Amino acid sequence: MSILDKIKGKKESKPVAHDHKHEHEENVLDMVKEPASAKASAGETPALKENTGTAHRILHRYHLSEKTNQFSSIGRYVFKVDSHTNKIEVKKAVEKVYDVHVVKVNMVNVLGKKRRQGKTVGRTQDWKKAIVTLRDGERIAGLAEGV
Repeated sequence: MSILDKIKGKKESKPVAHDHKHEHEENVLDMVKEPASAKASAGETPALKENTGTAHRILHRYHLSEKTNQFSSIGRYVFKVDSHTNKIEVKKAVEKVYDVHVVKVNMVNVLGKKRRQGKTVGRTQDWKKAIVTLRDGERIAGLAEGV
């Protein structure tokens, strides 16, 4: 409190304690809902997915082609994955993200194709794909259905 405040007769104000939480301070585990299978039986909308950790760094996207479309009918799915990942990391990531049981993972290094622009010759980027086989009777809903 300054001297001028004392002269003017202003009272000293006490600091106010804030008891409310901000949205960004909320615990991530509090936002985790129950599994989708529990809500599916109740007829409700699917729940939020639990924290999948670093799976987004391993699985880049689902690889869609005629051959992979046929694979999905027998329980095999093909993903484009990080070029430095291994079979164990892919298995854990798929099981965590899609709630399925992985039986086998096959990895393939795909070399980039040669491309030309005029007289300049270049190549597309090399990439790695993972062919994931699931347990009998299990499916990943929404990846290649109806294509």
